Amino acid sequence: MSSVEDEPKDVMVLSAIAKGHNTEEKIVKATGLSAFDVAMIVERLILHGLIVKREKKGLLGKRKVELTMTEKGTRELQERRFELEQRWQRMVMLAEQGKRQEFEMEALSMRSWIPIMLFMGIMDMMMWMTMLNMMNLAAQDYMPEQVPDAGSGGGDMGGDAGEGGGWDWGDFGDVNI
Repeated sequence: MSSVEDEPKDVMVLSAIAKGHNTEEKIVKATGLSAFDVAMIVERLILHGLIVKREKKGLLGKRKVELTMTEKGTRELQERRFELEQRWQRMVMLAEQGKRQEFEMEALSMRSWIPIMLFMGIMDMMMWMTMLNMMNLAAQDYMPEQVPDAGSGGGDMGGDAGEGGGWDWGDFGDVNI
C-alpha cells in the first residue's frame, strides 16, 4: 500500500497543496499545523515522489519556493479521498440504522482522520456532532485534540478561514439523515 495511508497530516498537506496553498507558510495557515510539522511532512512527501519543490523568482528578483503535486501525488490524494468518503458514508449509514456499537467502533478507528475529513470537505462539523448526539456519544471522546473547540459546543463553526484554526467545516448539506 501507499506511504501516506496511515498519515492523516500527510494527506492534509497534500490536500492543501491541491487547493493551491503552494508554500509552506500558506500550508501552515490553511491547515493549522505547526511550521515544523509542515516542513517535516513536505520533506517526506518529496522523498516519496508525491510533490516537488520549484524555485521561482518573485517580485524584485526575490526567490520563492513553490510546492506542486506530481502525478503520483495526485493519484495518492484521489485514492485517500475515495477511501475517506467511503468510511464517512459507512458512518452515516450506521448512524441512520441506529447501530451504536458499530458506529462507535468505526468513529474511534477514524478519530485521527477527522481533521483531514473536515479539511477536505468530506464531512462537516455540524453533521458529525449531530450523529454523535444521535448515538448518545460524548463528542470529546471522538475528536482529536487538534480540532478547535471540539465538543465544547462553543466556537465559530462557520468556516471563516480567519478563525477556528483555518478549518473548512464543510457546507452543512452533504448528507441527510
